[in-house]
Amino acid sequence: MKLKQYLSIASILTLSACGTIFNGGSQDMKFDSNVKGVTVYIDGAKVCKTPCVYPVERRASSFVVMAKKKGYEDQYQTIRSSWSKISFLNLTFVYSWTTDLATGGMWKYDRDGVYIEMDKEGRNTAQIKQDKKDRTIRQFALFNYGELKIEAASHKQGEYTSALMDLTNKDENELFKTINSSYNQVALAHALTGVKQ
Repeated sequence: MKLKQYLSIASILTLSACGTIFNGGSQDMKFDSNVKGVTVYIDGAKVCKTPCVYPVERRASSFVVMAKKKGYEDQYQTIRSSWSKISFLNLTFVYSWTTDLATGGMWKYDRDGVYIEMDKEGRNTAQIKQDKKDRTIRQFALFNYGELKIEAASHKQGEYTSALMDLTNKDENELFKTINSSYNQVALAHALTGVKQ
């Protein structure tokens, strides 16, 4: 064999099962909640208590997260699975593609973290209203964390800080301080709504 043929074979073998190599057969999933110590179940099997990280086996189908804690209503979320982009490299090489299929490396879940909102049992109307407001603030902080950090770092009020000011009724300097001292989106969501870390 010529050198070019050796290099071609070597490159094919190097790229074989890309999804498995880069993704692995499981995906670490972070679980957190507005209440500490929530028990997390995946498809009915108990896996951990919040806050925690659990390696979820990759597969083609979605899975259901159930969250339970005494004194709180059970909560459910569905986590969906989709093709991992890296696996498309393997479509030309059958061995690699079948390896990714067998190990689950060709699949990726739509997110790496699950935030669970727990509601107390027997809440009155005022508590429901406050919980709804706090949930809106936490969701805003979780989904817009990067933009909020950029605006807070420059100490310039932008559209994200303005929206957060409207939601929380806090002034920009107070928000900038809270945002800058938060090390991740969950910490910010909790700090804004008085959830004890």
